[in-house]
Amino acid sequence: MLKKRKGTGFLLFTLMIVIALPVWAGGSADLKGKDIVIGGFAGDYDVNTFKPKTEVEEMELEWRKKVMKENGFTMRGKQVAGWGEMLETVASSIMAGKPAAHAFWVQPDWAMTLYKQGLLAPLSDSKAVNLKNPTAVVGKQVAYNQDVGALFTFDKKQYAIGIGYGGSLHGAGVYFNKRLFREAGLDPNLPYDMQKAGTWTWDNFFDVCKKLTRDRNNTGRIDTYAMPRDLAQEILDQIVFSNGANYVVKNSSGKFTNASNRPEFIESLHFLKKLVNEGVMMPRPEGTSWDWYWAAFYDGHVAMLMEPEWRRGQLLDMTDDWGFVLFPKGPRVKDYRFPNDENVLVIPSTFKPAEVDTILAAINLWHIPVTDDWKAGLYPIFRDRRAVDETMAMIRNPKHSAFRNFIMVPGFNRGELAVQMWWYDGEPAMLVESFSQNWNAQIEDANNIE
Repeated sequence: MLKKRKGTGFLLFTLMIVIALPVWAGGSADLKGKDIVIGGFAGDYDVNTFKPKTEVEEMELEWRKKVMKENGFTMRGKQVAGWGEMLETVASSIMAGKPAAHAFWVQPDWAMTLYKQGLLAPLSDSKAVNLKNPTAVVGKQVAYNQDVGALFTFDKKQYAIGIGYGGSLHGAGVYFNKRLFREAGLDPNLPYDMQKAGTWTWDNFFDVCKKLTRDRNNTGRIDTYAMPRDLAQEILDQIVFSNGANYVVKNSSGKFTNASNRPEFIESLHFLKKLVNEGVMMPRPEGTSWDWYWAAFYDGHVAMLMEPEWRRGQLLDMTDDWGFVLFPKGPRVKDYRFPNDENVLVIPSTFKPAEVDTILAAINLWHIPVTDDWKAGLYPIFRDRRAVDETMAMIRNPKHSAFRNFIMVPGFNRGELAVQMWWYDGEPAMLVESFSQNWNAQIEDANNIE
């Protein structure tokens, strides 16, 4: 179904109209004359029109032009739908036997839904690419995310791939306001120093939070808090994962199971309740918009903000200086651990094995790294080098990353548990138990193939 390269452009796909990709009779990883389209929801990419904004992007562009010319193929990214319509567009086009692209970048839960419907090709059957390779080599070798590979391996076959580590901007950590640290009598680089020394722990974090929660004007009323009392899911996730816990795990039989009743998970809820009860979290002010919490950090009303890496882009013009560290480590772990997830790449089941070989071979060439100087592009984004040299280095290191496995269970919602933790006065284990029946049913459904 890969089409021969012609002068005509690739037509847009909608939910109502799906255009077929012409069939080709491919050989094993034969790229000559092939025009390969990678579908997504985030915009188009064409080497003929793309305008690089950084030196790395310029190097990638030249590399892609080079490998296409040398191997006689073309490849481009195409927005086949918006975010809200992406899953339906992908599923409906594959079910119609007319996939909207040769491969798709999708969220993990979407990929799981597609897999359960039998719409994904088994990628590990291909001999064109070594999906077990975890290490990138400039100009030679792609690193494939082994966490993604393990999660999407069912009956010894892998159905989705992730390329590299830390590329999603979903890795979560703690942004901190250096001015507020200084005014509380703390070293403005204390989180960095403690993180580096290995003393950035729950207990020390708790002590820091108490010092940061202050009545600065001596009015008898707290006016600066350690963190906002919002972002319930994000805060709960960071605490849970920092203690070696997860909502869902994959057992030795390859089945997803509920892990929320394990000691490390329950201990995480106790620590969250400790933070809530101590009053170090700023309540939502009346009349504020839903996203008040990050404005509170931006304007200097809270000293720390637990958010994914992508939030950095909205802090470029913040008046106060800020830093970025991982959430402190819990008592059940020896090293820092943060929640993460990655969009994954899938290929429709409508393609024959030889076609899958060709698609994977092209994708592999396309993503071979052109430089190992990943730091250069990040220095202008952060306020200090330590955020890049220390924290971002850990975010790119798979030993610190823990996949949000619950994403693999379509419909799994930990939001109500997270919100109830703000006011629940009982035993956390009992609260978790109240959600278990529903979660277990969703997990069981995820384990069953339609």
